[in-house]
Parts: sequence; C-alpha cells; structure tokens
Amino acid sequence: MHSLIKRCSVDMEQIIRIALLIISFDAIPCLAQAIGGGDAALDLVTSLFSNYSTIVRPNKDYSKPMNVDLDMILVGINGLDEVEGKLTTTGYLSVRWIDEYLTWDTAEVMQLYIPQDRIWKPDLTLKNGFTKLTTLGSDFILAQIMNGAVFWQPFEVFESKCTIDITHFPFDQQTCELVFVVWSYFIDDVNVTKGNNGIEIEDMEESAQWSIISTSAKEDKEGTESKVTFTLTLQRSSGYYIFNIIIPVIFLGLLNVFTYVLPADSGEKMGYAMTVFLSFSVFLTIVSSELPKSSGSYFGYYLMALLGFGVITVCVTAFELRMHHWQSKVPSWVKTIIRCACCCCLCEDNRVDDVENKKKIKKVTWPDVTAFIDFVMFWILFISFIALTGVVMVILKLRIKMPF
Repeated sequence: MHSLIKRCSVDMEQIIRIALLIISFDAIPCLAQAIGGGDAALDLVTSLFSNYSTIVRPNKDYSKPMNVDLDMILVGINGLDEVEGKLTTTGYLSVRWIDEYLTWDTAEVMQLYIPQDRIWKPDLTLKNGFTKLTTLGSDFILAQIMNGAVFWQPFEVFESKCTIDITHFPFDQQTCELVFVVWSYFIDDVNVTKGNNGIEIEDMEESAQWSIISTSAKEDKEGTESKVTFTLTLQRSSGYYIFNIIIPVIFLGLLNVFTYVLPADSGEKMGYAMTVFLSFSVFLTIVSSELPKSSGSYFGYYLMALLGFGVITVCVTAFELRMHHWQSKVPSWVKTIIRCACCCCLCEDNRVDDVENKKKIKKVTWPDVTAFIDFVMFWILFISFIALTGVVMVILKLRIKMPF
C-alpha cells in the first residue's frame, strides 16, 4: 500500500515537471517577440534621430505654419493674492502637433516615448506670468509620438497676473486669465490654436477658498503673434467671513445703538459706550489680517460707517452726561422743541412750570432734555443702522455697481 502511494507521488511529480517544461517552451516565443519589439523600437529611434535636429521646425513645407493645438488641464487652485494680484494654479498643458520628421512605415512599433529635450517643441510660455520666463516642463517629462503625431504634457505651477476687484468682498467674483504664446516664432511659422476641450476641471481638487464658476478659452492673433487665452471665473467662499467677521460686526453695531437705552443716572452709560467702542476697535484690529489690503470694498465702507456711529455715540454720551448735571434753567427754545416734538411725557407729572390761566404745563429739566436726546438718537441710529446694513448686504450679495 505504501509503495503504491509512493509510486503515485513520483508520477505526479513527473507530471508537474513536464507541465512546467511545456509552459517554459511556450514562453520562449513570447519572450523572443518582446525582445524583437524592443529591437525594432531601438532601430526605429536610431533611424529617426540620426539626422534629427531640435532647432529645425519639423514641417517640410515652410510656406505653411506649424499648427499647435493647446488645451489646459487644471489640477488645483493654490491661491489668489489680492495685494500682489497673483493667481497661483497647478495644472498641465496638453500640446499637440505633427512632426513630419518623426514618421515611420513599420507596424511593429505603434508609439514612442521620447524625452522632451530630444525633439523640437514650440517655445510656449505664460505671457502674463508673475515670474521670469522659463521653459515649460522638466527634463524627465516624456513626449508621446504616434507616427508623427506628438503629444506633450508639461506639468507646471503657474503664477499669473490677475486684476483684483474686491468691491463686493466677501461675495466677490474674480476673472483671471492665463495667456500662452509662442515667444519667438511668428504666426506665419507657428500658429497656436485652442483645442476642443479648452480648460478641463474634472480632475481638479476643490479649493477651500475659491470655487470655479465658469471657464473659457479663446485664440487671438495680434499682429505677428498668436496666443491662446484661458479664462477662469472664481467665486470666493464667503461662509468663513460671514460667521467670523460680518455677523460679529453687525452685533457690535447693534450694541452700540442700544447705548441710548441706558439712563444717564445709572452711572454706567459712558462705560458701556466706551466698552462697545473699544471692543469694535479691537475686533477690527484682529480681523484686519483676514481682509484684503486693497481699498474700495463696500464692506470696508460699512465698517468705517459703523466706526463713525461709535464715535458719534461716545461724543453724544459725554455731552449728555455733562448736560444732565447742569443747574441752569432750560432755555425756552429748547422747551419749545421738546414740546413740539410731543415728548412732554418724559417729564414728571408732579412738576409745574407755569400755572398761568389755570393751565398745567409740565416742567422741563435738563434730565428731560437728555432723555429726549436719547430717544431721538436711538431711533435715528437704529433706523440708519438697519437701513445701512440691509443696503450693504444687498449690494454685496447681488454685486450691484454703485455710481460712486
């Protein structure tokens, strides 16, 4: 029984060896075919680049320009500097052209991958770049060649100039352009045209501060220069500014208005007014780092208006406290103003100023005058604050252009 089992194991081992031998013999032609493909590619590269020159424009008929198609694939928006007017983006270009000196007839090689410095390529550059002109791409980037058709995809961090308009901050939209030109060649030599895709943003990573509203691409011809302009319309994410700047500012402005609710006799009115004013000033100092350094924002004007309300409140409160303790008689013209304004209810009922002809006229004192001023100032500032806040928020949200 044991001998039978041993014989079966030996037979199984022989079967496995034979199967492995057969598989190895079958693999030899495949390996030979792979080696033959590599040899064919090596022979093709040697043949193509034996007399190839990177400084010669690779179209045989120089009476026709070299047509270069250009698309842009946007990977991410790194930032937008409002002070310097600089847009920083990450992405790569998809550049395509026909190289008539890199064509072949053999069917053994479908495509080649050649370092970008080994072939002719257009001297594309970012015309409105923020830094000095540099060559696109890197040494390790390979260009794909498919029987004359060249596909080149240089990856870059683009720093371009952008005109910033912060009028409607933090609900502003910015329109920035990336202008690519062939720097040295004339339009009769190299003609840059936009591709079918324009700007592709399918693979773009979302930015925490900016979102893309729309994109466009166009080709322009100015004199002897051809260029392709990619346009990005960006919308600022306003949630952070609403909860950390706008709402606290509105609350502080509302607290400033309610200074006039406190009576002068409480002894806390001036302290309350100064506390609110200083709180507003300190808060502006803290949030100044979050606001754009450029001028002309409606929200900046709104902050200055609220700061002006605070200054008026402190000054009026100081004057009221001084007036509240005056011992002199209230002038008749002041009494007339108060009585004409129907504010005699602010006086105490047991005070009599004139009983001539048996008519009771309530006595008007300086505390009554300060109470009248509080009443008037409260409603003036409250209505002004609500109206100003509403108008500014509508202008910012709807991005309305004012004539001033």
